[in-house]
Amino acid sequence: MIRIYLLVLFFFGCQHQVPKPHAALALNYPAAQYNDLEPNACAYRFKYNVVSTPVQLSSCSTTLDYPLLKAKVYVTYFDLSNTSLDTLFMDFEKRLKIFGKGTQRINESTFEDKEKDVLGSCVTLIGDSPSNLHFFATDTKRHFISGSLLFFTAPNYDSLAPSIGYIRNDVQKMLETLRWQ
Repeated sequence: MIRIYLLVLFFFGCQHQVPKPHAALALNYPAAQYNDLEPNACAYRFKYNVVSTPVQLSSCSTTLDYPLLKAKVYVTYFDLSNTSLDTLFMDFEKRLKIFGKGTQRINESTFEDKEKDVLGSCVTLIGDSPSNLHFFATDTKRHFISGSLLFFTAPNYDSLAPSIGYIRNDVQKMLETLRWQ
């Protein structure tokens, strides 16, 4: 019995271990195509990716639903005649502190288009956060929009990074094409 065991061990135990390659998540998203947000009573317009579905809310806020990515971008509009710009900036910073806990780093890109009277910032939180992308845009006189990206899944940055990058490009396009009415 011991001889059979040693014989089986000899035949199967002498094989070289072959390391398995690491798996890579291959996510293929459609090429971005942009449409204009339908005109409405709200004081802003922008281009959005047709992969998303815009939902206009009664308060002049918009949600861009990405069913393919199980994500939503929430865009909230504020009239500066009713709200202080300083208060909105403090709320934005407060939101970054809340969602920035446990992240490794924060990437911020600012922009300004004097011709269209738009300035703002887009912030990416690198790490496991429930909301990795936050942005705002304003003309500093009458209009202010603020937004954030939320996924309907556990916050695992490594898995969500391709989706975050895809939506970040859409948000940048949205901010570049933002027009006040």
